[in-house]
Amino acid sequence: MKKIIQILSVCAVIAAIIAILIFNKRTTAKKTRMAAGVSTAVAVRVAVAKDSTYSLGFSTAGILKALRDLQFVSDISGRVVNIYAGEGSYVKKGEVLLQLDNEMLLADLTSREAAYEGLKKDYERFKNASEQGGVTDQQLDNIHTQVITAESQLIASRRRLADASVKSPITGTIYKRHVEVGSYLNPGTLLFDIIDDSQLKAICSVTGKQIPEIRKGQAVTLASEIFPGTDFTGKITFIGEKADRSLNFPVETTITGPEKGLKPGMFVTVLFEPETKKNGILVPRSAISGSVHGADVFVIENGIARRRNAIIGDISGEYVEVLQGLHPGDSVITGGLINVSDGSKVRSIRR
Repeated sequence: MKKIIQILSVCAVIAAIIAILIFNKRTTAKKTRMAAGVSTAVAVRVAVAKDSTYSLGFSTAGILKALRDLQFVSDISGRVVNIYAGEGSYVKKGEVLLQLDNEMLLADLTSREAAYEGLKKDYERFKNASEQGGVTDQQLDNIHTQVITAESQLIASRRRLADASVKSPITGTIYKRHVEVGSYLNPGTLLFDIIDDSQLKAICSVTGKQIPEIRKGQAVTLASEIFPGTDFTGKITFIGEKADRSLNFPVETTITGPEKGLKPGMFVTVLFEPETKKNGILVPRSAISGSVHGADVFVIENGIARRRNAIIGDISGEYVEVLQGLHPGDSVITGGLINVSDGSKVRSIRR
């Protein structure tokens, strides 16, 4: 009897062990099935399509130029005897920059003045004599012509003498001098490079599609990599009426706010923010696959990716307007599209 009881106890233990093994096997199988289901779902990044108000703001690269940048040339001939301004000098309009040898010009002026005064006296005598009948009208006309000619020559002589004192045509800073004392000048000889940077302009280009979004007098924002985090203000002062060979239109913006170290020749980014606003369904640009004219988006429905054809509208920065194919609130896939096809199981990671 005792042996039978021992046998039954061993059988009970064996049965318990078998039951535990079966339970563990079922649990492991369930976990394996769950893991397999998870592993077949593609991890994707998701965004929600939103009905938003937006503007077609855009940016373009530009280069800064001074208000005036003049290459000043000589009008007359002569030898330089004095120079009163050099590189880095700030000069005002009308200030004398250099002096040419004017000795011969002074002599010529003195001679012209004497000739003119003499002819004027002769004309007065001829005029009085003509009234008394002692001089013919033809003689009077001849002397009058000589007076006019002498006066014209005197005016030209005065101008040449004045031009011998070469004056600055604008207010600005001389950044390059091309002559030295003793240099002989001819008309057209380059004298100075003068820059007036009291106001700066940014020269850039925009496309034909962007032209309707801007207007003369519109405010713009400018940024420079040299001054990160600093914005500069300006306004549009010129819009070209004709496109160049690259089919872009030239645009000039004048900086109106503090320039804070900006210099001519620096590159800047010009930010245009149109005044009109638009409404539409926006999604990130990364949600669009295919081309603009044959675009697709993937929408998540109950954990399944569904392909939808989409008609694309405007592009605003990093977002794209979808005219057809989406509704506000749709969850669209923006990351991981390379592993997604129509009907794929997906796991969404909202951002």
